[in-house]
Amino acid sequence: MAERAQARVELLDLSAIEQMAGKIREAGARPEMSEKVRRWRDKHPAVPDDLDGFSFALVGDSLMYLHRAPDGMIVPHTWYADGTEKVYTDLPHAEMAYEGQA
Repeated sequence: MAERAQARVELLDLSAIEQMAGKIREAGARPEMSEKVRRWRDKHPAVPDDLDGFSFALVGDSLMYLHRAPDGMIVPHTWYADGTEKVYTDLPHAEMAYEGQA
């Protein structure tokens, strides 16, 4: 398993997060996606293999998935081939995560 690096956080409003989550869900539900994701992950060992999420999908050359915050909010994540991660959230959830509450 790869060591986790610190994620970059991009702040968005809730409507943008919901729209992004919907697109990831839609892409992740395509029948061929699980095999594509498996092959991508095999090629990119810098990405941890124990990601806690759902609706995994390839978007371009990035692995995207959804994670549920403790309060139920859906949080989109992106992993890039180099092992870097980006998390898309709103300001209140970013502040909770920074304070160690989320």
